[in-house]
Amino acid sequence: MFSGIIENLGTITSISSERGGLSLALSVKPICKLDIGTSIAVNGTCLTLENIKESNYFFFISTETINKTNFKYFKKDYKVNIEYPLTLNKFVSGHITTGHIDGRGSIHSFTQLDKTWELIIDIPSDIKRYIVTKGSICIDGVSLTVNSIDNDRLSIMIIPHTFESTIMKYYKEGFHVNIEVDYIAKHLEKLK
Repeated sequence: MFSGIIENLGTITSISSERGGLSLALSVKPICKLDIGTSIAVNGTCLTLENIKESNYFFFISTETINKTNFKYFKKDYKVNIEYPLTLNKFVSGHITTGHIDGRGSIHSFTQLDKTWELIIDIPSDIKRYIVTKGSICIDGVSLTVNSIDNDRLSIMIIPHTFESTIMKYYKEGFHVNIEVDYIAKHLEKLK
């Protein structure tokens, strides 16, 4: 489990096709000791750490994950958001997330408004029912609040700290982003 608060940025050092998926290597400045098998959220996607060599983290990405996420657009030197798993002594400053991506959106626009930025994302219509105004959403692993939703488009305000501490500073119109909706809404629907 994660909280949607980005703790580190990584840089893709290699990405290559492998039978049944992709092999991904990230250069990450270590901020804590990790073990092989640890779950790490990369752009909000829960991946299992397969190997560590110096400051490089290695992962295998399955076909299912490739189809659901923005990983198929990754290239060498791209920056990614990193979050380490929750521990019992960690503040939950965002909201509880699982790292299981529900869909992929695309950036319609990203506009600076004084000290903030308005991020407008085109979203898949099949996840729209789980998104509510002023509810929580996770975009590329970042816990955010939905400002408004209009048809298949949502608006989110980005504060300076979030802009500077995440890959959002690299966002451009047309970029693809990973979306995880609030999992409580999905559970409530299942109970009907």
